Amino acid sequence: MSGTRRDRNIKVPTRGSKSDSNAGSSHRPSRPAEGRPTVPRPQPKKAEAPRQRQNTNRQGGNRQGGQRRPNNRQGGNRQGGQRSNRPQQTSPLMEETWARVIDHDLNDNVIVAISEGKMLLCRLEPKAGIDPLLTTSRVYIGTDAAKRVNVERVLGMTNLGRVANHIKADLPLVVQIFIEENEKHFIDTFFNRAGNMSLKQHSFELLPGVGNKKAMQMVDARGSSGFESLAALNEACNIDAADLLAKRFHTELEDRNIQPRLIDLLLPVKA
Repeated sequence: MSGTRRDRNIKVPTRGSKSDSNAGSSHRPSRPAEGRPTVPRPQPKKAEAPRQRQNTNRQGGNRQGGQRRPNNRQGGNRQGGQRSNRPQQTSPLMEETWARVIDHDLNDNVIVAISEGKMLLCRLEPKAGIDPLLTTSRVYIGTDAAKRVNVERVLGMTNLGRVANHIKADLPLVVQIFIEENEKHFIDTFFNRAGNMSLKQHSFELLPGVGNKKAMQMVDARGSSGFESLAALNEACNIDAADLLAKRFHTELEDRNIQPRLIDLLLPVKA
């Protein structure tokens, strides 16, 4: 044909031709699907045999090999890391030596006394067969058992809330007699040394019934030489100094929070 339509030369490969054989040789069939690869499942662990507990010789509390600390249950003692390393609380009465009897109860076989060192109320067990101790009697309560004539052992501390009313009533008298027997100590440490606590208050005002005017009168009577005795103080100031100081001690025993505490400042008595 001529014109716009022209013959198209279309080459159709024939079977068995050389080109067809070459094409067939280059074509390879795809690999058949093999499926999802098999994932190995975790195998259960074999149960471990329980460990055999090490044989313990409980008779002596000892172990051979990797030993534990021996446990000696007889007597409650422990060796090695002992609990005894902890600081043990000691009673303040362990430091006391003498006490004054306030009451000796024959029915309960108990003595209520007050120590001289720190004014501690305590309960004592009297020795068997002794005569009843009188109020204000002085007894030894120290650690030397050979010196304990009247006291078998110290039972412990007590307070004013646990004692009978007659003991509370007798306590100021016992303390007053103790002060009078050691008047030189209290004259030197308090009555001849007391000064101003502030611009408006003097130490003498700590005594019950003593105001600022009375305190200034006591200071004037003391002068520069001081008081020689409680009798001279009482006569010059018209007071009973031992009684007032004993009442102050009694107030401090009732209220442990009261400050300042003359018990801590003036005791123990220096020999």
